Amino acid sequence: MNVKRYIAPNVQEAMIKIKNELGRDAIILHTRKIKQKGLKGLFKKPLVEVVAAIQDEHEIKKAVEVKPVQPRHIVEEVAPQPVVIREVEKTVENIIEKNVEDTSQIASLKSEIDEIKDMLKTYIAKPTQMVQEDVSIEEFNDVERETREFLKSLEIKDSIIEKIMTIVKRQVSLTPQNEPMVRSAVRQAIKDYIGEPFTIDGFPGEQRVFLFAGPTGVGKTTTLAKLAAKLSLLDNKKVGLITADTYRIAAVDQLKTYSEILGIPLSVVYEASELGDVMYKYKDKDIVLLDTAGRSHKSDELSRDLQDLMNNLENPEIFLVISLTTGYKDIVSILDAYSFIDKYRLIFTKLDEASTYSNILNVKVESGHELSYITNGQSVPDDIEIAESEKIANYIVGEAK
Repeated sequence: MNVKRYIAPNVQEAMIKIKNELGRDAIILHTRKIKQKGLKGLFKKPLVEVVAAIQDEHEIKKAVEVKPVQPRHIVEEVAPQPVVIREVEKTVENIIEKNVEDTSQIASLKSEIDEIKDMLKTYIAKPTQMVQEDVSIEEFNDVERETREFLKSLEIKDSIIEKIMTIVKRQVSLTPQNEPMVRSAVRQAIKDYIGEPFTIDGFPGEQRVFLFAGPTGVGKTTTLAKLAAKLSLLDNKKVGLITADTYRIAAVDQLKTYSEILGIPLSVVYEASELGDVMYKYKDKDIVLLDTAGRSHKSDELSRDLQDLMNNLENPEIFLVISLTTGYKDIVSILDAYSFIDKYRLIFTKLDEASTYSNILNVKVESGHELSYITNGQSVPDDIEIAESEKIANYIVGEAK
């Protein structure tokens, strides 16, 4: 038996090569997918390997002396073993054992031999369709597997990957031909989960007070200064600044420098009870931004200090500031520490220092709190942006411009 292996981009091209080299009587013995070598690409289409064979003349002569094989055996086992040949050999052995000598059986055997020849021709004529169906299933599985592996490589949580894949599979068939649509559907699902961001501006009316909370070292003071500059210089809002971070002299000095440059008043409070007087002084301000002391999320004083500040303010709105360089497990611990706050918005800092951006999505979905702003540098007021869903999705999937 002449057996050859063919590798092609798809089944159709492989079948053309087989028919050109082995002829139409070739039998397909095995098919499988082979991943392409080289740089990894999103949903990179694998190659198709097809193993085909053609019988020698003396093997065909042997087949003329065999009993028929029921068609169901052939149809049920297309690959990976050459089932037809195995069944033929088994039948030949049975004939030899019986040692047929009665010439009256020859006519009957010839009739049965004609039937099996017709059956084999039918089988050989249909391999393209049968193999194509198998490969299509494999390709479907490959696209889904590649999509899941891609999302996992982005460090998106498994539970969220399942949510995304459920949405994608409802919208598009996961086949290689639909790769651009699959990528688009993945990005759109991420955008939908990110949702619309909350922004400070655009709310005319009574005064609004925003309190900035978060662990030490996440950039609360710088973030507050960026927003103060944007609101004052670009949005023409009357802004007042308050700092309760009296544990670090540098923090007070830093915010005082910004207030002087921007021409925005700054008040320092050492006790939460002092907030009443400060807020009366700021009664003409559109927006008041309050900086809090950075506390370890494991500190017993965290909730008590913040609760005191919140109790001395009328309807304060909270920003929880989180560094994107923080690992997800630590972020979960931080969220647990601030769970005493019913409602807050999320600001993610240090995007310029982060190696992955998926925690924006992970935290948004798991916490259920709105996103607001992201920061990507130290420049005031330039390095702050609204956390728009399109922008965040592109950051996550690696297509940010």
